[in-house]
Amino acid sequence: MTNEQILNSIREAKKGRYIKLKKVKDLGDGVTKVSDMVIRLGVNYSNMSINENRTTGSLPWGQWVEGLANLVIEHKGNYYLRITSTDPEHPESGADVIKTRYLMNNAEITKEEAISVVGDKKMEGKASPVYNVKFENILSIGN
Repeated sequence: MTNEQILNSIREAKKGRYIKLKKVKDLGDGVTKVSDMVIRLGVNYSNMSINENRTTGSLPWGQWVEGLANLVIEHKGNYYLRITSTDPEHPESGADVIKTRYLMNNAEITKEEAISVVGDKKMEGKASPVYNVKFENILSIGN
């Protein structure tokens, strides 16, 4: 998707709604991971229940794009979509990911085959209540 297509999809989505997102991650050595997810957009981090009785600060890097606060971060010329887990109290539950596929040279491979090529370390992910997806890694967003 182009940046403009992503921005149009974001503008059409109601803040706080659950929407579909398909993203890709290059794991190296010709292996990519494609994830189909359900996420939330436009959630204000400081207002989330996980931050009750906590003080939250500003963004640790980048700045909100004007008119798209809590949605799009610009940093060093790149745009990032801020997404929120569907279960921010338990992001490790995997509730956000509907389906994951691994590809090598555009052919689907198993997770085990992907591990044998790139190693365990590149397969590790850290669950978080909010995270940022670089626009260039977004394949589709919305319905």
